[in-house]
Amino acid sequence: MDTTTRDALWSAVEAFDTEAAEVAIARLLWDVPLSGAVVGVVLPFLEEVGDRWEAGTLSVAHEHFVSEMLRRKLTALAAAPPRPVLEDAALAAPVVLLACPPGERHDMVLLCVALMLRERGVRARFLGADTPMPAILAATRASGADAVVLAATRPTMFTANASALRRLAADVPVYVAGRGADDDTVAEIGARSLPADPSRAVVVLVGALAELSGSW
Repeated sequence: MDTTTRDALWSAVEAFDTEAAEVAIARLLWDVPLSGAVVGVVLPFLEEVGDRWEAGTLSVAHEHFVSEMLRRKLTALAAAPPRPVLEDAALAAPVVLLACPPGERHDMVLLCVALMLRERGVRARFLGADTPMPAILAATRASGADAVVLAATRPTMFTANASALRRLAADVPVYVAGRGADDDTVAEIGARSLPADPSRAVVVLVGALAELSGSW
């Protein structure tokens, strides 16, 4: 990430200067493909946001300001139709449902994963933060999802819904990610873990989907 532009971005964020922040982030993302923008700009910036928040140098208001700005930019990057990956329309690309369980409000990294999956041709269905379990279950059925990806920052976000998640995992592969997805939690809910690195998680998930379908 360009240091001068990065510093300009942080100065704009600290001053809640929307116009200057938009200019800085646009410069960082200029002429960069979606995956490169996510890996090289968005994820490092989100990591720094988290570090500053934990250190007490970034307020909740600043965090919300940054999140909404990045969400707008990511939505714009994802505006183009997904890349076609199949010549035979009868062989539909897999559907992956992505959501944060009830109580989990941090969904930006999961949104990045959804966009990178979409770039790989996966039909990603993103539900976002704080999604009630009945809504996740209903959306999984209605979308015909081939897999479900859930992300949370604390294990209790998963274990509080362990029964529902075990039922879901009995019907469709459930993958979990985030700091809340420790080994004990993954075993308790009958899920499968994804790597902490979002780019690696996408690679693992796409590989698993290819094995599952046998033809995609």
